[in-house]
Amino acid sequence: MAPLFRLPLLVLSSFFHSFLRYSPCSLMADTVFSTAWTRMLQEVCKSSVSLFLGGIYFLLGTAAFYVFSRRDTAGRLIFMWAIGAMLCLAMSELVMQVIATSVSLRILYSAAQTPEMTPSFLEQQASLSYLYNVMVFVEDLMLVGNNLIADGLFAYRCYLIWGPGYNKQIIILPLLLLLVTTALGGTSAYFNNLRYGGANVVDTRIGFAFAISTNLSLTGLTAGRIWWTRRELRIVGKDTYTKRYSMAISVLLESGIVYCIFLTLVLVALSYGRHATSGPTATFASLSYGAAGQMVNIVPTVFIVRIGLFPPSESESEKSRKFLV
Repeated sequence: MAPLFRLPLLVLSSFFHSFLRYSPCSLMADTVFSTAWTRMLQEVCKSSVSLFLGGIYFLLGTAAFYVFSRRDTAGRLIFMWAIGAMLCLAMSELVMQVIATSVSLRILYSAAQTPEMTPSFLEQQASLSYLYNVMVFVEDLMLVGNNLIADGLFAYRCYLIWGPGYNKQIIILPLLLLLVTTALGGTSAYFNNLRYGGANVVDTRIGFAFAISTNLSLTGLTAGRIWWTRRELRIVGKDTYTKRYSMAISVLLESGIVYCIFLTLVLVALSYGRHATSGPTATFASLSYGAAGQMVNIVPTVFIVRIGLFPPSESESEKSRKFLV
């Protein structure tokens, strides 16, 4: 009779283990692990592209700093301080990104080690998640500060190029757009990361849209003024310097358009990837957002380095030297 009683016991035991495996607590633990796994993959993608572009920007920033240290142009010290601040913020942002990735790995390790939803497990997950949100908040604030310095540098260059009589009126609109971009970036960083613990309460796409508007206005105003100065030189017969102006316009338009296209791609990635937790869309969104922190520095620095490779001659007037900054 023993074999007859053993079969029902085996069936009940199997059912009991299946119930424990798919109980609500177990399912919640699986959900926590899945969320931690997705977060870790996104952070690894962001760190990879940030480290790659950060290395490129370190070389460009060092070259730009060297270019201005060897020149006697208007606002040289301001540009050197701005480039130094951009370098420090970019490297600090890389460090914060690596720390955020490490915290996401720690959250994943904790979720993998504890298969049940015990109070200590929930407390540990909450502490690690809060630490992660703080790291992302600081990283986003650095991105906002980087954008403020980079676009402020662009606005100052536009201010110098326009010269007295026009620069104060011309620079009002770009400065207002820059202030709105900074305010939106800081607000979204605080509410999305600290106040509501990682929830997308404030739409970050609005800040990127204002950043596109700021760069389009500054690019158009600066390139337009350089084009007008080149036209004046042609009228008075000074065609010697027009080639340098044409090169400045082409480099400025290239860098401005490339940066605006990149920001548009970030907007598209955030639009389609904000609700995606896995797959190519979420990966593309993570890569785009990770690259934004370094591209905001690379684009203006490329312009400085490319123009600085061709120093002005001693015979050029002060007016023809302004577009170098």
